[in-house]
Amino acid sequence: MPHETLSIALIGAGRTGTPLLKDLLHYSYIQVLGVADQDRESPGMRLARDKAIPCYTDPLELVEAVGEVDILIEVSGDRDLKSHIKAHYEQTGNRKTLIVHDLLARLMISLSDRSPCLVPSFHPDDEGIG
Repeated sequence: MPHETLSIALIGAGRTGTPLLKDLLHYSYIQVLGVADQDRESPGMRLARDKAIPCYTDPLELVEAVGEVDILIEVSGDRDLKSHIKAHYEQTGNRKTLIVHDLLARLMISLSDRSPCLVPSFHPDDEGIG
């Protein structure tokens, strides 16, 4: 039986995105298709380049490049970006991609680290997709 794989793209490669990226890279059933961050030298962007993962400084360029990725993790902290991504998916008819935002990303990090409490948010004003 063939193994199912998940395609994932990551927007935000700083304090939240980098630990997630490190964890995602441990699993053969996860294919990271791209990483975006405005800071070319953020820790996650450096890691992505080291692993030959395409990097973008424009998050919407990443969204267009990866197309109907299975999961888009958006942890940039840019509240306006979410509405632009959502509009892009509506315009292109993308009903496949699941968008994971800060709260779920923090839960994933907390579970991975076996933390007794939820890791703190670096984007307290992030209210999700809206």
